Amino acid sequence: MQGNNNISSNLKRKKLKDFIPLVIAFFGCMVLLSLYQNLRLYFDGVLDSFLNKSFLLLIMHHTGFGALMAFILAFLFNYLENKKANLGYNVSKIVLGILIVIEGALIEHYIQNYEVLDYNMFRFVEIVREGYSVLPIVIVLVATILLFLWFGKVTESLYNVVSRTFPLTIILFSMFLATLNSEKKPINENKTQHYIESAVNNIFDFNKYEGDAEYPLIKKRGGKGRLDNYFNLAETKPNIVVLIVDGLGSDFIGKNAKYKGFTPFLESLSNQSLYWKNHVSNTGEGFAALPSIMGSLPFGKNGFTNLESKVNRQTMFSVLKENGYRTSFSYGGNSALNGLDRFLDEERVDEILDKKGFGDGYRLQDEDAAGISLGYPDKELFRKWQSLDKFTSMPRLDVFMTLSTKNPFLIPDQKEYEEKVDRILMASKMDKRTKKLVNRNKEVFASLLYADQAIEDFLKGYRRQANYNNTVFIITGSHNLKDLPQDDNLGRYKVPLMAFGPLLKYPKKIDALVSHADIAPSLISMLDGNYKMKVPNKVAWLGDDLIHEGIFKKTKQIPLFRNKKNVHDYIHENLFVSGSRVYHINNDLVLDKPGDNAPVTQAKDNFRYFKAVNKYVTANNKILPRSEALYAKGSKEFTKAEMVWVQSVFNGNDFDKAYKTARNLAIDNDWDRALLLANYILSKIPRHADTEVLIGRIHSWKKDYKTSIVLLSEVIRKYPTYTDAYSALLDTYYWADKSEQADQLFKTIEQKGISSREINEKITRAKEQIRKNALKKATEHVKKETNIVAVDIK
Repeated sequence: MQGNNNISSNLKRKKLKDFIPLVIAFFGCMVLLSLYQNLRLYFDGVLDSFLNKSFLLLIMHHTGFGALMAFILAFLFNYLENKKANLGYNVSKIVLGILIVIEGALIEHYIQNYEVLDYNMFRFVEIVREGYSVLPIVIVLVATILLFLWFGKVTESLYNVVSRTFPLTIILFSMFLATLNSEKKPINENKTQHYIESAVNNIFDFNKYEGDAEYPLIKKRGGKGRLDNYFNLAETKPNIVVLIVDGLGSDFIGKNAKYKGFTPFLESLSNQSLYWKNHVSNTGEGFAALPSIMGSLPFGKNGFTNLESKVNRQTMFSVLKENGYRTSFSYGGNSALNGLDRFLDEERVDEILDKKGFGDGYRLQDEDAAGISLGYPDKELFRKWQSLDKFTSMPRLDVFMTLSTKNPFLIPDQKEYEEKVDRILMASKMDKRTKKLVNRNKEVFASLLYADQAIEDFLKGYRRQANYNNTVFIITGSHNLKDLPQDDNLGRYKVPLMAFGPLLKYPKKIDALVSHADIAPSLISMLDGNYKMKVPNKVAWLGDDLIHEGIFKKTKQIPLFRNKKNVHDYIHENLFVSGSRVYHINNDLVLDKPGDNAPVTQAKDNFRYFKAVNKYVTANNKILPRSEALYAKGSKEFTKAEMVWVQSVFNGNDFDKAYKTARNLAIDNDWDRALLLANYILSKIPRHADTEVLIGRIHSWKKDYKTSIVLLSEVIRKYPTYTDAYSALLDTYYWADKSEQADQLFKTIEQKGISSREINEKITRAKEQIRKNALKKATEHVKKETNIVAVDIK
């Protein structure tokens, strides 16, 4: 017994210098596993090469994860070594060895399935047990573990190098932090870290949907709504025009407006309309209003348009398009921001006008302090739309989003409008405090005056449109301006809603508390009740009808998306839930203390349930089954193997950089890969004009001229002033020897004012081709006539 104690006492406790080689060996094993992953994918034909940028990023993320594990283990190592000699060292070897095995197993799963494994313990055990073809990874893991043990001895001398630079723990933690903000894709991330993060998110997610219904939002569509009681609808379907004014809140319009006089036209228009005094937006963000208004849709985590994958749904765009409507969306800004263009593309909107489609003759809004212009101001937006050709043989759904009442409020002729603000203040009966606030935010109120006048001019101009007398207009705000102080958390959502037009029977002020989510269901019900419409029987809309008796409707639920990652507020009948607090909503939409008998617990429970459902249906495509969605399938679907390759050549979010990669591939005649990457870009940013032109060019280079002409003609239709599209189409016509079609294109180029040295040279080249073709035809004709004469003489 004494001998054993002597042996134990003779064991020397390991120190940090003994731990360092284990960490370095672990890093080396991660590099080997990285090489194994990419080699397997390369030999499977998925990757073009195994040593590429994604390989370097993979090593970087392995290093970050390894650094974090080493940082944690360093403290455990010292603690256990102080308890018993070699205990910390042996435990560290076992833990790092287990991490190597787990990472190897997860890499093998990725290689065989082309997707990284999310948290699911039973699935993980099943993978380990069944193992697919386990021989390759078993061999690699055995070799890696042996190398790990060998590395531990070989790298002992490196401790002195590390120890002289900085304390080990600080170095390791800094390495981990450096990887947090780097771009992660399945091909280049540490699979164990992904699995752990997924597990933590799953375990600590207290808003899980645990209901039995696979599609918890789906319901039978209600019967005829009450909105059509206020309109004299004609025999033919009416045009629908929807104006979404950014930041137009109820602070500026209505009886209880805090800032009167800054929207005089809209104020007067509210007296000629159906006007909802107690209407709220479902969102505090401008971009998120569109899916609520047009589709009565849930929000997801960052807003519906920011969902990463296609989710089945029904919207006013798709329902009306299926019923013979021509649909359009017009916006002066960049529709690629927050995925608006992808949402519109999935809804197959016929005409999309955004910042790219204006061309010469239209004035951009001034740049902000960062040198960025939001886009075209409201008057330019309406002027551009009115200049476009309209399809008048069918009813239209035209949707507009404005941006002039958006920070930084850089409207044209700003000084002139600010002087108008001064005159309004002088004549106003506002209190001193309010006047002081207006003076401090003069640019905000000047933008409201500008937008108000732009809308007035637009509606006057619309009177000249065909079918004006058969049009229903809807105007609402996206949300209340957050650049001005609000009385309470409900204030951000208070926005006006008015419906008007020649078909309106009479104006009326409506008390009902309703939201954006009620607009699409009400309009669709109105149309369905008066025309033979193809409308789904089952829907998943968050809203219902815009008309009900009184202010508060029994069982009325209005979810509110304050901003990204924040579904923080909720209305349950006449209660407002904000975070953990519950307030009573009085008849003026002012918050006060709830009564003793108020169903506070039920309101909180409903809010929790909605948050769980919102996450579940958007993350798992469970809003509607595919059979009930009008446009269920996206324009392009990619296999898992294709996605692995895409992620190997495009690791970030810079789609302009991805376009350059696709262009270089095309220049190198790797047309199939170039088309794959280009189509992926368009699946994320459907209106990436350069990529659309590149696809057209690639088909032309492949001598598929017919497809090229169709694609490039569509690009010109979408961007009628985009020079590169005309240049590409002129090339295709030249190579395809389509001189007659080129001649037609000349007229369009002249009409649109397209001019550049390159275009002029290609027009000259095309005209020369036309001349030669004409000469060739004439020569052939003369030969033919000569032969006929010769035969007759004989």
